[in-house]
Amino acid sequence: MLLAIEPYLKDNIDDEIIVEKLDAANTVPIFLRNIYNFYTMEILGVQCVLLEIINEAPGINAIKKHLARIETVTNQKIVLYYKEITRYRRRSLIENNISFVVEDGQIFLPFLGLHLKKTKNYVEQEIKTFTPSAQIAYLYFLYNEKNVVNTTEFSKIFGFTLMTASRALNELYDTKLLTYEVGGKTGRSKKYRRVSNPDYFKRGTEFINSPIKKVVYVKKAPEASYVAGLEALSHLSMINPPNHKIRAIEEGCLNSSDLEIVKNKDLIKDEKLVELQIWGYDPKLFAKNNMIDVVSLYASLQGENDERIEQALEEVLRGEKWYTD
Repeated sequence: MLLAIEPYLKDNIDDEIIVEKLDAANTVPIFLRNIYNFYTMEILGVQCVLLEIINEAPGINAIKKHLARIETVTNQKIVLYYKEITRYRRRSLIENNISFVVEDGQIFLPFLGLHLKKTKNYVEQEIKTFTPSAQIAYLYFLYNEKNVVNTTEFSKIFGFTLMTASRALNELYDTKLLTYEVGGKTGRSKKYRRVSNPDYFKRGTEFINSPIKKVVYVKKAPEASYVAGLEALSHLSMINPPNHKIRAIEEGCLNSSDLEIVKNKDLIKDEKLVELQIWGYDPKLFAKNNMIDVVSLYASLQGENDERIEQALEEVLRGEKWYTD
């Protein structure tokens, strides 16, 4: 099993190593997919492709041709994974400068040494708006002020892949919303915490997006939906409620729900249908009392050019400890 090497690499090289299955169907020839299983590996911040030899290992000359082909289409460093290796094969790989890891803990990764010698410090990415996973991370830390997590812990909370979790946390770090302390067995595990109130909320509003991907109208609200929009705002403030229900569901639920979507514009005007917002992330993640969270509500109503709505939103936000005028 490939992941048997992960604990060793985490204990000895990188606490936050990420290894995930790679779908190589569209990039790698089928004959190579019959020889190797393909994985992505991020180690010490370096992205590479990990190849698990499926059955009998090819000869060294064939391996060199295979790696050159794969490196061309992936544009990444290649690492071979062996369950076991002979002394002769190990020497051949080293002589040909071919990176490898072995299940018993033998490691030859020359590009890491080169990377560590030549690379500059971590370069911050320019973030204009949050990705959906980063916005989830932002909301998580907003509502859980004292929590401190590493990438693995964060990925488990939301069911993200380690790669997605790492990118989301890095986005928040690059926008100066998170800080981290380094520790762990190898001294490389990052424990993230958010900056203090009110800076966290105020700075985050520069990057948050409306969660709404599109709006449809249905005759009946699906069970797994949450009060949203002006209807939610009317529950939290003195603003008058709309004359129809407004609900939110996650984008993935649209196809799985048995919804009767009404497209006739006359019916939409004449009947009190349910306005159903389709979100880029699950409103359930931060919902309370069957209603969407206040910051997602704020983000979803940002485009409303109505002074009454702006005042009502400000009234709602003012009641939160992390808010400041």
